[in-house]
Amino acid sequence: MTGIEALTVAAGVSALWWGLLRQRGWGGRVAALLVMAAWAVAADVWLWGALAWVTLVGWGWRRWHPHTGSPRGQAGRLREGMRQLLLLSWTLVAAQYLLYVWQLGRGETPLLARPDIVDAFLPIAGGLGLRAWGALGLTDPHHPAATVTLLVISLSALLLGRSFCGWACPLGLIGEWLHRLRSRWLPGEWTPPRWLDMLLRAQKWLVLGFLLFIILLAVPTAALPGYLASSYHQAADMKMGAFFFTLTPLAAGCLGWVLLLTVTFRQGFCRYLCPYGAWLGLLAVVAPLRIRRDKSRCLRSQGHDCDKCSRACPARIEVHQVIAVRSLECSDCRRCMAACPSRANALHLGSARRRLGAPLQLALLCLFLFLLPLLADGLLDLWVSQTPLAVRRHLLALLPYLSH
Repeated sequence: MTGIEALTVAAGVSALWWGLLRQRGWGGRVAALLVMAAWAVAADVWLWGALAWVTLVGWGWRRWHPHTGSPRGQAGRLREGMRQLLLLSWTLVAAQYLLYVWQLGRGETPLLARPDIVDAFLPIAGGLGLRAWGALGLTDPHHPAATVTLLVISLSALLLGRSFCGWACPLGLIGEWLHRLRSRWLPGEWTPPRWLDMLLRAQKWLVLGFLLFIILLAVPTAALPGYLASSYHQAADMKMGAFFFTLTPLAAGCLGWVLLLTVTFRQGFCRYLCPYGAWLGLLAVVAPLRIRRDKSRCLRSQGHDCDKCSRACPARIEVHQVIAVRSLECSDCRRCMAACPSRANALHLGSARRRLGAPLQLALLCLFLFLLPLLADGLLDLWVSQTPLAVRRHLLALLPYLSH
């Protein structure tokens, strides 16, 4: 892992450990010990150094910024802290990757290593790599991080629903900032009519359908080894980067449409365009943990016309009319819970019998997003690309001519 990746993983595992220790009883402490053991087995010297830095920064932050917020606002603080950390990490990763490719194109030896987390933006490479791993026992040597990322995010949705979207995705945070900026210039919340909303939402399902077709049907199982060894696949990250950064008319049109929907509607990108969100929404159907409303405690059962939870929901879900939220758009962001009057406290995230606190939700998400990739790297050697630098430089020169 690169330095930025190591620092991010160390911060995520630290949050996992902290969240487990916040639980009552011996279960959380035993789980924290298991996390420490997994770290000791899988971490290398870079990660130990990163952990030392994270511990030092965390200690300094708590010393100079003591906790003063209310318990009801804890979820919001944890969620925003998580998203801002990952946005900072992604910004640094993008800068490092662009410097890497720029130096590679000039024939120089890059000063910094290629950050393998950029492969997270390669859903087709990740899907085909996961399929080859499951069907043939063959791992992708060129973009293993794409396989691992797709796997761990999908696994998280089976338990936590779309918590990744609400708590971790940096694109969602950027979208919220852009929408907020537009609202300052042009005040007002714009909600499309139902027919237009359904039409716009169809876009992400069409994109997801196309991706699933490519991953599951377009490449026969027998052809997977050949595809994973192809020049096109080896250069997939550079092809993806070239599509957006060379700004052809097609790329400019796609980027313009994304920006238009993002600034016009709240969560416009997430609701209308993101195929990852659509995929996680499908997996979340079977998730046992979801937002639930206790009808006996809800103020509506006492004759009050309260819909604060629904008005707070960025996905426009009618939370006050359901017992368990099963919408594919719910990202478990807990904004509805924060809006629920404290005297009622009628909403919770969890199963029908148990409430899941925000620290444990964060811990479980960090388990999938940070600890599992760490174990994949440390124990299975599934993270760092094995494509030689000379081959990557050669593929960069041939990039305009590479096709499927």
